[in-house]
Amino acid sequence: MQRRTRRDFLRSTGAGAAAMAGASLLPGGPAEAADEGPARRPSVLIIMCDQLTASCLSCYGGPVPTPNIDRIAREGVRFNQATCPTPFCSPSRASLATGVYPHAHGIVANCNPRRQQGITPQDITTEKLLHEARYATHFYGKWHLMGEPLPYYTDMYRPGDYQRDMAETFVRVRAEDPDGFMPFYKWALPVEVSPALQKAVHALGDRWEGEKFAGFITKMGRLKLPLEDHLDVRVAQLTVDRLNSLKQGPFMLTCSFVAPHDPNVAPSPYYEAFSPDSVELPANRQSREELFEPQWSRRIVADLGEPGLREFLRVYYAMVALIDDQVGRILEALDGTGRADDTILIFTADHGDMMGGHGMVWKSTSAFYDEVARIPLLIRYPRKVKPRRSNMAACLTDIMPTILELVGRPVPEHLQGQSLAPYLIGERDDSEARPFSFSERVRVHPKGLREVVPGTVGSFMIRGQGWKYIRYSQGQEYLYHLAEDPGETKNLAGDAGYAARRAELSAEMDRWLRDTGFPSA
Repeated sequence: MQRRTRRDFLRSTGAGAAAMAGASLLPGGPAEAADEGPARRPSVLIIMCDQLTASCLSCYGGPVPTPNIDRIAREGVRFNQATCPTPFCSPSRASLATGVYPHAHGIVANCNPRRQQGITPQDITTEKLLHEARYATHFYGKWHLMGEPLPYYTDMYRPGDYQRDMAETFVRVRAEDPDGFMPFYKWALPVEVSPALQKAVHALGDRWEGEKFAGFITKMGRLKLPLEDHLDVRVAQLTVDRLNSLKQGPFMLTCSFVAPHDPNVAPSPYYEAFSPDSVELPANRQSREELFEPQWSRRIVADLGEPGLREFLRVYYAMVALIDDQVGRILEALDGTGRADDTILIFTADHGDMMGGHGMVWKSTSAFYDEVARIPLLIRYPRKVKPRRSNMAACLTDIMPTILELVGRPVPEHLQGQSLAPYLIGERDDSEARPFSFSERVRVHPKGLREVVPGTVGSFMIRGQGWKYIRYSQGQEYLYHLAEDPGETKNLAGDAGYAARRAELSAEMDRWLRDTGFPSA
């Protein structure tokens, strides 16, 4: 399928007047400090998505044409084996910001005042260190690390700000059609649901009665809002505006999109750009471990059947296409600054989405399947990094030390990630890098404290050298030979022929837990 350009999309719908006219949405912020010395210090631009599966993108061989993201991959280093520290939003984001694993920084669940403490000004983050080095620091989009106000972010724009901006619209939507909107927390998103999904939902009867997140699935479909009223379009506009207003000093700018995370709604013309009938369903959708059968990610697909799965993928693909166009806008703005060669550009995601794999969607599962554990990671730095493909076992914990080393700042000794900088600039060969990446799911402190105490239970994954080994807190073990079984359809943990491999990876996992200070190791 050939997709139209962003300008064609906007013209065809009459939407996006502010974006087309270049109208600024900036709430105001600190001016960039003048740089020092004869050499310009590199700046940092992070573009991240929430719940984006690497295998969805065309640069990773996926079904959605993503020419703008593909450009970053083509002009930078594409990491083919990158994973998240945990298939969960807040803990992974905290690891990206702090360079340590969730059980070390203590954010092991989604931040919530009643359940999990968030980031504080005392935390040593990349942004804090660069701000102290006179970098201008800006953050627009999904934060999900709510805690105390951070002095190095004075012009943040987050979903709560969007909610306030859209308050009048949401009130009107509720009044005009009380049954025709998706109640996404405090948002009221007007949605047109396809007849096929309506039929599948009707067949449910009362099976989902009282299910907390049922509305997010039963109301997925076409978002009936102007394109410029989509949160991620506004976040992209703020990012573009900031790039257009840059002074001479270095900056660290993060553009954090919500999509393709729920709410699973997509505006025109993206929604119409994909047909559910032409969506290719995952080959491994009938294969899954019994442990995951009763979980919400599986129940969604089991109960709504193929029509529900096809509509989910159609909306998911549409959201990815929307994001790709926003990335194109940002790249165009960065090119216009004349500083693209001196900017370290990182594109990634906090975790993936099951996306129909193993008959599941979302991340509401305890699984460590690649659909949720493997993430896209692209790093472009034209001044020093040559384009290539890497099969290193990279992880989000590696982002902080990598940035600090590339910009010439000291790397704190307590960081647990490895700096990718020597491999990016060709000082070291990939074969010398850490051979494995790790992921975890750890039980939150009963009082929501950022503390993993002795006796805390957790489930863990080790992945690398063509293998994946998983050990669950209940004692289940899974071993997959990814090199021969990339769909993870055959668990070899109980096969005597692979006992030595299982023991080797189990011992390596225990070593990592001890080295990173897990209290129950």
